[in-house]
Amino acid sequence: MTVPTTVPAPQSVRILLVDVLAETAEDFASTFGSRIELVHVTAAEVAEHTAGTPGERRPTVMVVGRRVAAPVGLVHSVHPHASDLAVAVVSTSATEAKLATLPLLFPSDLVRRVPDTEADRLVYVARDLVDRLLRRRTDAAVRSAAQRQLVSGAVISRQPGEHLLGGMLSQAPIGALMLDGDDTLVAWNRRAAEVLELTDPGSLRRPLSELFPPDARPALRRHLASAEEYSSPGIPGSSGPDVVFERSRPDGTGQALRIAPQRVLDAQGRKRSLVLVEDVTDRLHAQRKLAERTGHALLSAEVAAAMTAQGSLAERLHRCARATADRLGADRACIWTLTRSGTPEPAACADLERQDGAPRTHPAHAEQAIVDRIVAERRPHLDITPPQPALPAQGGQAGGAADSPGRPQGSFAGYPLVSGGELIGVLSLSTRLALPASTLSILENVADQVAVGIRQDRLLRRLQDTTKALEHPLLPPRLPELPGFDLAARYHPFGSGLHIGGDFYDAFTAPDGRHVLALGDVCGKGPGAAAITGLVRHTLWAAAQHTTDPDHVLELVNNALRRQNTPFCTLVYAVLDPPGDGAAGAGPVRVRLASAGHPAPLLRRADGGTEPLEVRGPLLGVLDELSHPVVELELKPGETLVLYTDGFTEGAGAEGRREPEDLAALVARFPAPPDGGRPADGMVAALLEDAHAWWGERLRDDLAVLAVTVLPRS
Repeated sequence: MTVPTTVPAPQSVRILLVDVLAETAEDFASTFGSRIELVHVTAAEVAEHTAGTPGERRPTVMVVGRRVAAPVGLVHSVHPHASDLAVAVVSTSATEAKLATLPLLFPSDLVRRVPDTEADRLVYVARDLVDRLLRRRTDAAVRSAAQRQLVSGAVISRQPGEHLLGGMLSQAPIGALMLDGDDTLVAWNRRAAEVLELTDPGSLRRPLSELFPPDARPALRRHLASAEEYSSPGIPGSSGPDVVFERSRPDGTGQALRIAPQRVLDAQGRKRSLVLVEDVTDRLHAQRKLAERTGHALLSAEVAAAMTAQGSLAERLHRCARATADRLGADRACIWTLTRSGTPEPAACADLERQDGAPRTHPAHAEQAIVDRIVAERRPHLDITPPQPALPAQGGQAGGAADSPGRPQGSFAGYPLVSGGELIGVLSLSTRLALPASTLSILENVADQVAVGIRQDRLLRRLQDTTKALEHPLLPPRLPELPGFDLAARYHPFGSGLHIGGDFYDAFTAPDGRHVLALGDVCGKGPGAAAITGLVRHTLWAAAQHTTDPDHVLELVNNALRRQNTPFCTLVYAVLDPPGDGAAGAGPVRVRLASAGHPAPLLRRADGGTEPLEVRGPLLGVLDELSHPVVELELKPGETLVLYTDGFTEGAGAEGRREPEDLAALVARFPAPPDGGRPADGMVAALLEDAHAWWGERLRDDLAVLAVTVLPRS
């Protein structure tokens, strides 16, 4: 049975303009026209227009103008009521202090203050109050009709509404519903009517679940039914868990409602369901936005960490693709780079495991086509595909194994990788979900980081190639094989492969048959030091072609440095005579040593005893004229001469400094290799390993070491 409801017409609400200015009255007349009755009164005439029992009077909005001397007293005298009287008061500098107490006494939907500086808002405030009064009257009429319908019905012989919910729940700021059984609406309060838009008496006896989309109804019914197991008759306030359900309003906007059911007993002892309903749309939206932003921030941090981590570029790109797929809930994420011909190809892809075994939303050829278009247009792309029906088999017969499945629902997003104006590749994402437009924003951030990382890696590789090219002439391509000697060397530049050091060594046989060994350290680092090192090595070799005499060679090197006005250079220079008697290892070998400001060489005897050699001389490239004392010694079979740079003694500056005697003790402890072993090679390897262990991360200098051992008679 349907009971018609009388919905109040706009004319049923009036506006009392109390001592308002003429221009204000004109604004109201032009805004409302004849739709609402406008009554002009003085403050003294207000009482006769607002008399009666609050809640039963004619709905009225009272607008109190700035000329009223005692607006606070006037508001108190009319007793504002939520269903029939609301007040808008113009405040001035003279009345502002007293009017400040009104919010403590009346809710904002009953009494509004409008500063006289914002008088143009007065019409809009009044219109909002009119709308509120009309909505309250409509709600009251619907609930009254629902009560009359229940009273006249045969199923329920008692009055619901306020009598069923009680006065407190009827006026509660949270929505309250009473259900007959698990799902049938029999009463609701004003807040529930606003939240669920229950403005039609036909809502009575309607299942609550019908207000929600079909796919949510089974879960909602189960949730409402669960109130039985959570409610305890002897424990007041016990209720089932509150769960959020989403639905669409009549205007198409989304709404999220928190629903908490509880079993209660009415006055006759019958079981009912009391359901509290709270609109949490804004809160849920804020939570989702916060979660989305947090996820995006974490993704950005993971990508930044991946692109700056150690390891190959392929490993770092795979970590980025994996993080992108994980954080954005995608089935597949790929990073494409361009080949030399400009064709994009996958450099790293991450495919998440799919439990249902469903096919990829975008086949490989479809991904390639979209990525090609992104590269051609250099613009981002977002493609959302709705579900497509399956195509029937040939002949129009639906079903059967011959049916062709439609294209599954899914999304594909791609963003070009651009850094420094250069197109590097594409970041792509595919998923079965419908991606929001904001996906492109987060992909833009990730794409920027990946593009910068790839470009930096390429620049780093170019710098490494350049460094290697510059370092190539600083060291001999390979050590010569000297009959009767074991010759070995090691060089380790400081840094990660981009540092061009000033340490160098060289070894060659001069035209007179003598062997020349040289190890030095040019002041400075980088390309400048590399150029000086090349000059020193070339001058050493050229001078030794004439004579290997240390005085002659070092003088020419000094002149070359002085001529170029270069920084100084330290150098240790050794000339080894070939073994005597024309046979390798037949006897002692004469060695002539000269040092130009270089650390003392080490001499290890056949029995293991080791000592620094006192060989001193001035730096090269500083003085116009200089003389370098030459030390002569004999190397017997099994004895080793070790030349090294100051990185072994001063690798971290003054901190942890070592003396030549410390290195001599280390060399003395080196065990003799087995027969057929290479003593010099093992010795330089041990020295380099010890230096790294000693300095660790404090090491800030290059390391170069050269050793020669006279082999015993074979």
